[in-house]
Amino acid sequence: MLRFLKGLLISFGVLFLVLIVGAVVGLRYVANQWQPEPLPEHMVLSLTLKPELRETSGTFPFENVFNTGSPSLLDLVNTLKAASEDERVQGLFLDLSAAQVHPAEAQELRAAISRFRASGRFVQAYADSLEGNGGISAYHLATGAESIALQPSGLLDIRGISLTTPFFGEALEKLGIEADFRTRHEYKGAAASMTNAAFPAPVRQNYRRLVDSLYAGIAADIATARRLSPSSVNGLIDTAPLTAGEAKSNGLIDQLLYRDEAIDAAQAKAGRARLVPLTRYSNDADTDAPPTRIAVIAVDGPIVRGRTSLFARDRQAAAQNIVDAVEDARKDQRVKAIILRVSSPGGSYVASDTILHALSAARSGGLPVIVSMSDMAASGGYFVALAADHVVAHPNTITGSIGVVSGKLNLSGFLAEYGIRTDSVSAGRNADMFSMTKPFSAAESARLDAVLDTIYEDFTTKVAAARRLGPAEIDAAARGRVWSGEDAKRIGLVDVLGGYAEAEGLARDAAGIAPETRTALVAYPEPRQDLEAFVTAIEEGEIGETASRLDTLLTFMRYSGIIESVLNSTGGGRIDATARSINVR
Repeated sequence: MLRFLKGLLISFGVLFLVLIVGAVVGLRYVANQWQPEPLPEHMVLSLTLKPELRETSGTFPFENVFNTGSPSLLDLVNTLKAASEDERVQGLFLDLSAAQVHPAEAQELRAAISRFRASGRFVQAYADSLEGNGGISAYHLATGAESIALQPSGLLDIRGISLTTPFFGEALEKLGIEADFRTRHEYKGAAASMTNAAFPAPVRQNYRRLVDSLYAGIAADIATARRLSPSSVNGLIDTAPLTAGEAKSNGLIDQLLYRDEAIDAAQAKAGRARLVPLTRYSNDADTDAPPTRIAVIAVDGPIVRGRTSLFARDRQAAAQNIVDAVEDARKDQRVKAIILRVSSPGGSYVASDTILHALSAARSGGLPVIVSMSDMAASGGYFVALAADHVVAHPNTITGSIGVVSGKLNLSGFLAEYGIRTDSVSAGRNADMFSMTKPFSAAESARLDAVLDTIYEDFTTKVAAARRLGPAEIDAAARGRVWSGEDAKRIGLVDVLGGYAEAEGLARDAAGIAPETRTALVAYPEPRQDLEAFVTAIEEGEIGETASRLDTLLTFMRYSGIIESVLNSTGGGRIDATARSINVR
């Protein structure tokens, strides 16, 4: 009966997915038969920035048909560059009401807006309110515009920068759970939340330096853009959140307008030019992409081994996917250089080394590699940068964390409290080394420490060789410390401060591309547009995942009665643990 039910559910799931895919593709095909209205001769582009900016567009087959999601950061940079060379485009209306940008992402877009303005176009920034976590980053981006409007009832919430993390050390101890994590070295704070009740002194010192550096750069940019003194900007930040009226009277914004009024003002500035969504302009404009390409390959999210499904919901940087992208770029005769765009807190050391090997092979084969760091390039996210000809980071990029951490939770005391015992039979002295029902033995502890020492030695040796740092310099830069991009450049971990524009310039120089030759930044791998790719994606992605989840669900249904009785008898229903995520505001 269970086998029949499982087959029935999977069949319905497959049929439902096929029907949805067919309907969307069919509707999109019919829609494409109508010729869209041509772009007007005079226009103001409009961009409503949404949360969760991706570094590059996805590789979902027929993504241009489905037109899913929002433009990526690379899409926005490329489109603003194209628009700055288009005589029809008069300006940009930028709506930041829903924006949630990280500090370095704000710097990347702010630089793109500045280049757009330098071509003679205007930028009108608007928000109904800039509030909550990330308000100061969104406002930092807004200061790249020539005028800023806020709804009269809105707030300007620029309270500064805070790095907050929950600590479970005392709670775990009370529950009888031992957190045994080892770090290399004292500044590596990744596991501190599990072992401590507060930041350890070295970690606190390092994080204090980081937030001070990020804050100083943002405040200085605001002061320059708004023609205010640094002391007055610091004072306004310390009294935030500000009402819209207070923000205007203190020179932080220019106008109090509702959205329709702000749009009217932008169109009036352009002689009543038509308002055109930036996404439509990007899709419809004649771009005439040049044949000379610089491949942009994103390491976006935690670094993991193997591949990820094209349907994966969580952002991950899967090593084999990135290796495939590097190979595609190497085989494409149009590609003259690679920009590795890193936005990652790190992850698997093995996966990071896999990516580094592929990049080293590409570079040895004559293809220059430039690393451009976005919001974060830490731990494994920094390790993958070691094959680069040059490393570029924003002043607000969080980078470094040259260190390693590993360990486990030992639940034996917690389980014993409820009369739960475990037993095992194993072959091999360390077979259950990472079992969560026992502490590390002396031999296991020594083995773990030896592995961590080896990894740390390999990491620091490769960094020292790639960055030409002496023993004292690498020790001062490493030991798990994290740095702002500004400080990372000062100590030799980064070559140049900037973003895509600077990385493209370095790539052109390294590849020997003539100044008069036009280049295009193109995300790799490019989405495949053939039916085989689509079918393969379905087979390897959502359907396989759905079948697995259905199988798990049916297994749970079979044993749910037993599980429920055990929880009721042990008091498990009273256990509820939640944790807030770490926020850099």
